[in-house]
Amino acid sequence: MPRSPSRDLSDRFTGKRGYFRRPDALRRGKIALGWVALFAAGTWAAVDVAKPAARVQYSHSHGPLANPHASFDDNCAACHVAHGLSDLGPVSIFKARDRWHDLTCEKCHSGPKHHDSATADARAFHDRCSNCHHDHNGRLNSLVRLADKDCNQCHANLGKWHDSAKSKAGKPYQNEITNFVKDHPEFRSLDTSANPRTLKFSHAVHMSPGQAYTADGKEAITAKRLRELGGDAAVARYAPGAAPDAKVQLQCASCHALDSGTGSPGFNSLKDTLAKDDPTRALLPPRAEGAYFLPVNFEAHCRSCHPQKANEGVSEAGGKKYEVPRFDVPHRKQPADLIADLKAGYLKGLSDSGHPALNQPPELGGKLDAPPKNLAPRTLGEEAERLAGLAEGLLFEPAGSCAKCHTVTPGADPKAKPRVAAVPDRTVWFKHAKFNHASHRGATCATCHPNTGAEYISKVEADKPEPVQIVGINTCRACHSPLGTKIKTPDNVEILGGGARHNCTDCHRYHNGDHPLQGRGAPARDASKPLDLFDWLKGSSK
Repeated sequence: MPRSPSRDLSDRFTGKRGYFRRPDALRRGKIALGWVALFAAGTWAAVDVAKPAARVQYSHSHGPLANPHASFDDNCAACHVAHGLSDLGPVSIFKARDRWHDLTCEKCHSGPKHHDSATADARAFHDRCSNCHHDHNGRLNSLVRLADKDCNQCHANLGKWHDSAKSKAGKPYQNEITNFVKDHPEFRSLDTSANPRTLKFSHAVHMSPGQAYTADGKEAITAKRLRELGGDAAVARYAPGAAPDAKVQLQCASCHALDSGTGSPGFNSLKDTLAKDDPTRALLPPRAEGAYFLPVNFEAHCRSCHPQKANEGVSEAGGKKYEVPRFDVPHRKQPADLIADLKAGYLKGLSDSGHPALNQPPELGGKLDAPPKNLAPRTLGEEAERLAGLAEGLLFEPAGSCAKCHTVTPGADPKAKPRVAAVPDRTVWFKHAKFNHASHRGATCATCHPNTGAEYISKVEADKPEPVQIVGINTCRACHSPLGTKIKTPDNVEILGGGARHNCTDCHRYHNGDHPLQGRGAPARDASKPLDLFDWLKGSSK
């Protein structure tokens, strides 16, 4: 019968039956590696006990924390929720990867909620800070300058996370935004159709020499005329060293300032143009960080050339005329509120002029008495009220002084007084984004604000509310796009992108979705229980 193959195999070990007791090179290597692993584990445990400050960084941590959290490097419990024996179980090992998401950021950061229109899934996603903020990436890592992929977790398909029925005023939203250059919509805040502008103002007129409508216009404001209107302080501010007949030439900085310059000669010059009763701190606020221009207001910027005054008043008594010169009236008042100031001004002027009604005793009489022989008004109050009514009409009629700049609407009924339409507060145009003018002041103002240069414009056009002089999104993309990207500017010129950064978080905040202007100093951002210095540095887990 043929020989069995197993016999051939067994013959190889004839006389070597104890082969398994003699380890070969492979077996010796396995034993050596086992001892090395045991020694390494023992050393690791010893270092953990001997040098606790170094163990987090080199043994258990993903890497150093960002600079704001550097003092917590050796204390995981400062940020991570501690887990005890009750959290251990047969399946706990499978949750280890997810457990690090359990953080206690709210101890120091309140983390106000995002849009009210967020769905339940979106709110749950938002409640986990680590879904967007990633630490342990080094000291210089930013926890708020995030990559676009973090924002795209929701905005690549916003309909999944957003309840459109809860949108404010039913405003539509862009369902997919993944990149500023690729699919970001046009700036919606530049559309003023729902909230039209009410101020009749022309940058072109104010930037032309003398604020004239024509090159040789007689209406041009000269240094001499400016001194008559606003005094020496106005000339020192807007036309320093100019000859009396020189036309006043304004610059952008004449009205727009990033910093009030408190304490500087320029600030003092601006302060001198204010009246004694003007609230200096409200009209000239303290120094700002320079991201946004300070508000332009009538008292600090307009009154030097456009003083708000009541017209002269003339009263006749005894064949003689008594004149009341023009006097200042307060700004920001509606006709119904201004009438008392006008009456008081004319009353004082009549008194100073020596009007005979000042010393005239009242003539009493009944219904059947003959009319008084003295044709002068019985009281100064009656005459002051008459003059105030005339002045009110000159101020608020369609072609009156106030209507030169403001939109004046008639009253609800013939007896109701007209009203001046409120000027919308648009100091910040991009409410859902952040913009820093100081970072862009290397470019001319006209780069982003066209049609504001020194050009002459017809008086008809100048008497209308000016369109928003902020260009669209492609002007931003000209710089903020990958280097070499083809961009077509609003005037249809094709240029190559400048390569400036253009991540979502370069312009947008995440928190305070329905309250975009609520900054980090707002009470909504306060920690639930602030820590003292010792607890802060030690990263208290309380």
